[in-house]
Amino acid sequence: MSGGFTRFTRFRRSCPFVAGVLTTAAGLELVVVVGTAPGALRFAGAGAPGSWLLGGVLVVAGATLLFDPARRHFAGVAALVAGLLSLVGANLGGFLVGFLLAVVGGALALAWVPDGDAPRGAHRLESPAEGPA
Repeated sequence: MSGGFTRFTRFRRSCPFVAGVLTTAAGLELVVVVGTAPGALRFAGAGAPGSWLLGGVLVVAGATLLFDPARRHFAGVAALVAGLLSLVGANLGGFLVGFLLAVVGGALALAWVPDGDAPRGAHRLESPAEGPA
């Protein structure tokens, strides 16, 4: 069991994990708001296709962040742009929840730096088992 947890921890540290999860959640939220909204809240106008399209872009950007971290800048900018467009084109950004998730996820993607790319003088947290870097 600890082998799987170790692999997951290694995967989580090798990519902008939180950014990918938040961006994917933003895309799913935009789609779910349109698909499950009851009666008067169901948006069948221009908001429905916009939600599906922007939700798809956000899910793809989130998957890119998780599985191809080298393209994090492109995916982060795509998440930010899709999040901003969702305010106008997708029912006020899925009642602002999808918008906020997309913007935070995109910002985290742009701010994430792999361990090897840390600037000089940056301090890295050490675990007691690792010792000095």
